[in-house]
Amino acid sequence: MKIYTRILLIAGLMVSMANVSKAQFDFDSFLEAGLTDANKLLEAYMAPAFQGIGYGVNAGWYNTARPHKTLGFDLNISVNAAIVPTSGEFFTFKNSDYSNVKLSNGTSAQLPTLFGPNLGADDLPELTFMDNNGNETIRISAPTGLGLEEEFPANAVPSPMVQLGIGLIKGTDLKIRYTPDISLGDEDEVNVKLFGIGVMHDIKQYLPVVNKLPFDLSMFVGYTNLKTGFVIDSDLNQTAEFETKGTVVQALVSKKLALLTVYGGLGYAKSKTTFGLKGVYTTETSSYTDPIDLAYENGGVKANVGLRIRLLFLNIFGEYSFQEYNTATVGIGLSFREGASNTNIPIVPGI
Repeated sequence: MKIYTRILLIAGLMVSMANVSKAQFDFDSFLEAGLTDANKLLEAYMAPAFQGIGYGVNAGWYNTARPHKTLGFDLNISVNAAIVPTSGEFFTFKNSDYSNVKLSNGTSAQLPTLFGPNLGADDLPELTFMDNNGNETIRISAPTGLGLEEEFPANAVPSPMVQLGIGLIKGTDLKIRYTPDISLGDEDEVNVKLFGIGVMHDIKQYLPVVNKLPFDLSMFVGYTNLKTGFVIDSDLNQTAEFETKGTVVQALVSKKLALLTVYGGLGYAKSKTTFGLKGVYTTETSSYTDPIDLAYENGGVKANVGLRIRLLFLNIFGEYSFQEYNTATVGIGLSFREGASNTNIPIVPGI
């Protein structure tokens, strides 16, 4: 398996990536342009995948603003899908931004990102790679995208989650996301580890008048850390790894109506994802140690709305988050000893 294909596999978190082979581009060609140009070109091309993961890990933390009773708990399995905006399907390549790689014809062009359309070689601009002396080394077609929107309902980056919530005291829930260091692949090529912790606390109890109104109101803060590494070539001791850290702070509100709970949140979310290649990599002209080191950051206002259906102890829920990469979440879980509302609706004489 080529190193490039492995990167695509991880970028999609091993979900819905069966057709990564559609993106036929030899990653080794990036390094022919030298470290600076290789990092710049790969950073632009991979941006939707790693940005999408950053938005995804901050979603799906809750499906109600009502904490559990003490020692009550829930266990949820969900998938967050960060939808790549149209602007993330292409990036602008300008000759002036690079030293050792140029368009064979023209000075600028719109090239597909990883989550762009899957184009044939005849529809892609040609890139010329040069050595430090300005001598041409190779010519290849620009990389194409996966074209996922042609086969899937949405062009999105998935992030699966398993989460446990436990009721503490005074209207407080502790939420834990955890996946031990697990290995995937026939030869344990991929390792994934996830840890997250969040706290939800009922603030309605401290607000006079508001604490009498018929809804639940809480504050939430959560942190998620996702680490993934994979083997590129065990004989050459070549590996790659990426890590995503996400933090979200929100005010939550929900209203229970029989079997339905409508909920929403408003606050701030940020994330940072880093990606690197480790080991020694050799091209026809040079040798590089740990050649790729990328970093992606995002942050901004996060608002979301959701709906939960409760059938005895079973919860089925879905939500939609509004941000640069809008994120859809669907999930299912079990919940026991959910707290009773502290609402006391005043009775007005004569009504």
